[in-house]
Amino acid sequence: MKIQGELLKYLYDEAFRTSLGIDIDRKRYRAVSREAAITGMTENHKVIHIGCTDHKEIINEKIKNNTWLHKLITENAEKCAGIDIDADSVRYVREDLGYDNVYHGNILTDDFPVISGENWDYAVFGEIVEHLDDPVEFLKVFGRRYGGNVGRFIITVPNIYNSLQYRNMMKYREVINSDHRFWFTPYTIMKVVARAGYRPEELTFANLQRLSFAELVKRKIKKYTGMEISYPFYYFNSLIITGAIRTH
Repeated sequence: MKIQGELLKYLYDEAFRTSLGIDIDRKRYRAVSREAAITGMTENHKVIHIGCTDHKEIINEKIKNNTWLHKLITENAEKCAGIDIDADSVRYVREDLGYDNVYHGNILTDDFPVISGENWDYAVFGEIVEHLDDPVEFLKVFGRRYGGNVGRFIITVPNIYNSLQYRNMMKYREVINSDHRFWFTPYTIMKVVARAGYRPEELTFANLQRLSFAELVKRKIKKYTGMEISYPFYYFNSLIITGAIRTH
């Protein structure tokens, strides 16, 4: 989904409406994981990976399942440097797992010569924005400090507009990571990015949700008959937004 036209006026507060209707792209998306989407975009590029370590308790499980994002980016990028505020996880990743491209610190308060010392193609913020108390300020500070060194961004967040969440709602139930501060829609993550001074350019979807038995049967039939297997946006758990760190 391209982010363009009249929508940009609302994102940058040049227009206002109390009930703005956003037409979500009606195209159907192939089932791709968040990890595969990010590594595909960053392959052979120079990448800064923000929030790179994950929870220490599940890193080895993700490595075993080949879903630990920092490992995948490191293996596919031209160069990768990771930053994380969790000192224990950084120590574990460096000392026990042998990744010397991971650094501890706080983007809001600390300086990182590894970023400012050269130019980078992408900054990846993978599933961290929803954990922040003030995501606009966090992204704004990163852009102010390192926008001259890093050209583009990739941000992923949970997609509240997925049918699994709708089914939970019908059961009067919310299922959420207990550390999350926010749920995001396509518009609200675009707005956060724009308010931080970045230029959002494209939105897509990843991480196909768990399918029902009937949906699994349909998929098998499509696969058997050679039909394209794709899904509408509300079948996916993650939003991926990309664009330029420089302002519009």
